[in-house]
Amino acid sequence: MIIKSLKVPEINLQLEALLRRTPEQHPAREKMTSDYKMRSAGFKGEERLFYYLSFLDPKKYWIFHNLRLSSGTHFFQIDALLITTNFALILEVKNWTGTLIFDHHFQQLLRIHNDKEEGFHDPISQARHQTNQFRTWLNFNGFPGIPVEFLVVISHPSTIIKTDKDPLSISNKVLHSHHLLYRINEIENKYHQEKTDLKEIRKLCRTLLKKHNPSPSEILEHFNVSAEEVLTGVSCPKCTSLPMIFHWGKWHCPMCMFSSLWHMKRLSKTTSGLLSRQLPTGNSAHLPIYPPPIRLQDYSPE
Repeated sequence: MIIKSLKVPEINLQLEALLRRTPEQHPAREKMTSDYKMRSAGFKGEERLFYYLSFLDPKKYWIFHNLRLSSGTHFFQIDALLITTNFALILEVKNWTGTLIFDHHFQQLLRIHNDKEEGFHDPISQARHQTNQFRTWLNFNGFPGIPVEFLVVISHPSTIIKTDKDPLSISNKVLHSHHLLYRINEIENKYHQEKTDLKEIRKLCRTLLKKHNPSPSEILEHFNVSAEEVLTGVSCPKCTSLPMIFHWGKWHCPMCMFSSLWHMKRLSKTTSGLLSRQLPTGNSAHLPIYPPPIRLQDYSPE
């Protein structure tokens, strides 16, 4: 069963709001746009993964999306965590496109996309480090003895995966999302004995939710944007121009002539959070609504 649902990360919503409310000529706008595209692609990958996880037996699997836990001195982030009575499985999701080459010698990943070569941290090393941190977390919180495995899931179906040597060591840990259920079945066969009972699993689920610590985001400071530079007012949901004008009980857009009574309710739901927390009182900006958790019927893979 899904214990912690998949939702659009708050940082994505903040970036979307900030892009709407930052002047086109702002020096940080290019960086904001690049960051937003990267984070949106990452979430798209998690959506693809969600589809395949929905086929798992809800009586056997307890699923958490986007956990952030403390190992004592550092925080670590888990894209998806699967808990069973026999083992735990960490999934590191990458929505990279193009050709991926795993470099064993330098422990890095090379991506070739649109004739451009880029280097990234090795996701296998990253996921292995998360696994070690989660084992430490389990022991510290009174849940020793649960085996922890990890997989790196490449969510984009057309991505080509290569390695400079020893392809078996890569294929054991890196896979496309459509192959995930088969690999999970292999792990089930590996850990066929129960390591804990349902009572302890329920206790572990409660502890994970309690210990989850969302990442604080000072987005204005991160992009060096002052509160005075943020464009305020109610934005038009149709053409996104600023500001709308409230007259005779309705919000009116002077640019496209759109009007809405509901828009005022939308504003009241959003000014209490996101960017408005970082703006001076009276300068709250209209931001997107928090979306509901993704439902299976809302999504199928491309």
